[in-house]
Amino acid sequence: MRKQLNVVFLFVMLFRGHNAGITEELARFAKGPIQDAIESGMASEFNKDECLWRRNDNRDPCPDPDIHIYLYTPGKPKKELIGKPSDWLMIDYDHNKDNIILIHGYAGGDDTLPVSVLRDAYMNNGSYNVFLIDWSALSAAPCYPAAVANLKPVAKCLAHSLTILQHLGMTISKTTCVGHSLGAHLCGIIANYLLFRMHKIIGLDPARPLVRPALGNRLDSGDANFVEVIHTNAGYYGEIGQIGHVDICVNGGKVQPFCENKPNYQLCSHVWSVCYMAQSIDGQQTLVAEPCSRRCPSGPRINTRTGQDLIVGQHTPSGSRGSFCLTSHKPPYCPQNSENGKGDPRCCIQ
Repeated sequence: MRKQLNVVFLFVMLFRGHNAGITEELARFAKGPIQDAIESGMASEFNKDECLWRRNDNRDPCPDPDIHIYLYTPGKPKKELIGKPSDWLMIDYDHNKDNIILIHGYAGGDDTLPVSVLRDAYMNNGSYNVFLIDWSALSAAPCYPAAVANLKPVAKCLAHSLTILQHLGMTISKTTCVGHSLGAHLCGIIANYLLFRMHKIIGLDPARPLVRPALGNRLDSGDANFVEVIHTNAGYYGEIGQIGHVDICVNGGKVQPFCENKPNYQLCSHVWSVCYMAQSIDGQQTLVAEPCSRRCPSGPRINTRTGQDLIVGQHTPSGSRGSFCLTSHKPPYCPQNSENGKGDPRCCIQ
């Protein structure tokens, strides 16, 4: 069993950028992240006994000491939601603003890339209360299999916290869960433990490796009134099929053109879904997609369909339905590519 786990889950080291053992040619033509792991010889990096696992039973702690919820409001220091729940929304929370529940993926955290780009974009906009979920201890590198196994127990605890926030006055109809990679699936799995329906979920290249396709194990269109999915690395690190009410394939949905010549071009493509989302927040430089085929095409060329174009990201109309393709050859949310200089230098590629 140990040997199987080591081989199958080794690809997780690629998220850390340690790909020195993979030649550029292998990285370009490998069949997928699992094959990358086998070929690179890094399987020994994973030791299940050194990872944190939750049982997904009644013995799991909830509240969980390894799950932190931070409230960010413009001009104020972050505040962790601890202590008496009745105090959570008494200070620094604006009931007139929309709410964003922001969830990082594997090897992420409260102040790590790429989720910090998105957090800062919402904060700079100033129109949102941002609840950032930090489950980094339960999704730490190189323990990707533990992170996948922990999705359900983490979601169960987060659903409990979200229910408390609702009872304290957080308006669900003004709340959007935005998750990247495994965080996108967490947004969806939380819905399985709620007694009310989530309003909106935006999944940023939801993780594909080792996530079982059965309902309840991942994000799908039944998890909220409106589910939007942005694909940037479909079929490799990201899910390939249509799983939302709206699925958007960016530059074909599989490889981003500005990542093509990078050694970690697959990871680059997966991560940059966050920058596309960040660009959409202000609504000043809109990203517009056109209707296309149900699955992301094999290349940047798309087969268009008749229908209305779609604004991508934060301001996508919640009544939208279907598959859409977005073509954008420059790195999004990069100040150098912006007409007004807005953006984040971390979204630029040298």
